[in-house]
Amino acid sequence: MPSPIEPPRIRVLFILNSLCVGGAERQVVSLINRLDRRRHEVSLVCVKEEGPLRDQLEAGSCPGGVHVLGVRKGLEWQALRDLGRLIDERQIDVIVCTNMYALLYAWLTRWLCRRRPRVVEVFHTTDVGSAKERWAMRLYRPLVRSADLLVYVCHAQARHWRQRGLQARQEVVIHNGIDTRRFADIWSDGEKQALRKSLGLPETGYVVGLCAVMRPEKAHGDLLAALARLRDEGLQVCGLLIGDGPLRASIQAQIDALGLGDQVRITGLLDDVRPAIACCDLMALTSHAVETFSIAALEAMTLGKPMVMSDIGGAAELVTPGDNGLLYPGGDVDALTHCLREFADPALRQAAGRRAAALMRERFDIDPMVRGYERVFTRFAARPASASYSTVVLTD
Repeated sequence: MPSPIEPPRIRVLFILNSLCVGGAERQVVSLINRLDRRRHEVSLVCVKEEGPLRDQLEAGSCPGGVHVLGVRKGLEWQALRDLGRLIDERQIDVIVCTNMYALLYAWLTRWLCRRRPRVVEVFHTTDVGSAKERWAMRLYRPLVRSADLLVYVCHAQARHWRQRGLQARQEVVIHNGIDTRRFADIWSDGEKQALRKSLGLPETGYVVGLCAVMRPEKAHGDLLAALARLRDEGLQVCGLLIGDGPLRASIQAQIDALGLGDQVRITGLLDDVRPAIACCDLMALTSHAVETFSIAALEAMTLGKPMVMSDIGGAAELVTPGDNGLLYPGGDVDALTHCLREFADPALRQAAGRRAAALMRERFDIDPMVRGYERVFTRFAARPASASYSTVVLTD
């Protein structure tokens, strides 16, 4: 009996700024690694540079290749030409853009190449921080309206932007997810104590971690201020800042100025953050802006850590106060200090951590996220684009 003819694979092109260490970038890598390779042929474009997450792409996950446009800033004509040529040569069916800069390149290139792939914008931002970012969002709104699909990564983000008039032809919420099996806590108490010792932290006691790139919106200084207040109250609590970034020197200066040199350590950039998170008792996320549905929070909670988070973006879809963590108003150091004080009891932390891990396994594993995107790709590849565009063929 002849075997059934398999449908042609859907050719998907992912575009993002770079493969730097960040939540949105990790989401792209995870999605590419888990897409059904029998049904999808994936290509990846980094608009600016490649980045360290390139090594986390599994062999065979990108048969269409990883391409770097090398853009330094703004718009570069040669980069648009190269992107258009790639779309035509690879016969791309669906372009998936991560955040707005990638969407700008996809939108312009779609006017220039012969093919008319569908454009999906995956948006990872809720509250924008600076005046420059707010101005940029006004410019990006027409591009979002032209996208075939706008993907929000949590319901709170969707409500936020719908109230502000952001819209595309279609919208959907697909929650971020992670590989909960990879983030299971497999480290023994002895291994955690040894790691603490190697970092210069007490082998036992209360350690609060924060895993984030050291950028202004992450507000590491709020955690440092809260730790200093707790120290002044006599509570023995230490901090572990997991990561690196442009503000590292400034953050180290704050540590020194607050007299926290014996209590706070910075790990720098780690190839694997899991052991560092595992050796903490609780994880905090103190962001003032941008944060939407934090991959770092998903990872920490899966590792059995209660979360103390600023209540922005979709934090309330992850944390149930008093159950698996606590929420506080972003920027309110008094409230943050209170939350950390509430979790000084080890039994309370352990119970909340168990509930956090159970929720992650039940609701935010990577498989539902991947299935959501696969449904989108299948639906779009089966139908031609709903709008017509002028055709301009690129030539050398």
